[in-house]
Amino acid sequence: MKKTALLAILCGALAIVSCKKPDDNKQDPIDIEKEYTELYALGASVNKWDSMDPEPMKKVGKNLFEIEVDLIKSNENKLIKFCTTKGLDWSQTDYLVPATVEADKPYGFLKEGDGNKLQHSSEKADGVGNLKDWFFGLEAGKSGHYRLTVNPYELTVKAEKLSSLPDKAEAVWEEGMVYMVGDATPAGWDINSPTAMVKNGDIFTYEGPLTPGEMKFPVEFRWDGPTYMAEEAGTDITAGGDFTVVLSPNGDPDNKFKVTAAGNYKLTLDTKNLKLKVEAK
Repeated sequence: MKKTALLAILCGALAIVSCKKPDDNKQDPIDIEKEYTELYALGASVNKWDSMDPEPMKKVGKNLFEIEVDLIKSNENKLIKFCTTKGLDWSQTDYLVPATVEADKPYGFLKEGDGNKLQHSSEKADGVGNLKDWFFGLEAGKSGHYRLTVNPYELTVKAEKLSSLPDKAEAVWEEGMVYMVGDATPAGWDINSPTAMVKNGDIFTYEGPLTPGEMKFPVEFRWDGPTYMAEEAGTDITAGGDFTVVLSPNGDPDNKFKVTAAGNYKLTLDTKNLKLKVEAK
């Protein structure tokens, strides 16, 4: 009798549950806005190219980050892009790049105002070999000191031009010359406008500032052209001395010299004997 009563109670409970009217007004889970706590800049304007050490931006509000930079139009025009992390290898980094670029160019033109759109790009999302290495650049005559406000959630960039600056005077290639390129040099990584050395026969010299970073000595304005390199990648020339150089016909292997302390240096490159003399001034 007790078993029969218990069974009846259970059946009744199930009937009540099955007859309950579904909540037709039930809402989907709320899409809570992601809040970014950090954002960084890369490119010629900040002379930072490595995702391991990008330029930090200032957080000025929820998902709002600012940076003031000199944006100088150049032939390469890879002035600025953004990343959401610091200290990760480039293949693991999430970049924020222009939503569109100019035809056959790695840059899109930055416009004054808040109409600049971004998109995410990473090897994880886009696939190996499909990373969009895109930057914002400028049209001729638009160089200046800018305040950029980036919203990584809404994927927008607001550009305010605070003052005007002249466009960069581009270098003109001369046969028989040797140039310097790299974030340790005044030219940065602009292969279209590298720093020229002073020629005296087979001896090429440079006297002036270098900053922490890497450098090499191309003969032409292209990455796969003849380039004077270090014997071993990462050879540190900061302390000065004499170093052996190697002429790579196609820029490979990419064994760059390294500078770890900012200062004024004198570099003397002997292309006949393949020697580099470095003096800290």
